[in-house]
Amino acid sequence: MRYLNLRSLGYVFLLSFVVLSFSFTANAEEEVHEDDIIVGNVICLLPNVADGTVKPVIASGPCNGHGEHAHVVLDTRTKEGSVYAVTGSPEAIERLEKTPARKNVEVKGKIGGNQDAWILSVD
Repeated sequence: MRYLNLRSLGYVFLLSFVVLSFSFTANAEEEVHEDDIIVGNVICLLPNVADGTVKPVIASGPCNGHGEHAHVVLDTRTKEGSVYAVTGSPEAIERLEKTPARKNVEVKGKIGGNQDAWILSVD
C-alpha cells in the first residue's frame, strides 16, 4: 500500500512538473518576484525508465550521485504546502544537488507562474 501511495505521488509530481512547464511558457499573466526565498523540503524526482515512473525522495544528503533528475520544493511555511518546480542553470542545479540539507531549507531564486503553477528559478 505504501509503495502504491509513493508511486501515485510520483505520478502527481511528474504531472505537476509537466503542467508547470507548459503553464509557465503559455500564460501571459505570469507574476515574477525578484529574489524570493522559499523555505521547505527539497524533493528529488528520481526516474525509473524501465517502469516509466518517478519516485519522489527527500534525500538524506547530497543527491548529485543519483544521475539526472528533477527537483521540486514543497513550501513548509503554509498549511497548503505549495509545490515549486525548480529550474536554473546547470551550475545552479549542481549547487542545489550538492547541498546536504534537504528539510526546511531556504532556497533563493525567482518565482514565476500563477495560482495554478509555480516555478522557482535558482541562481
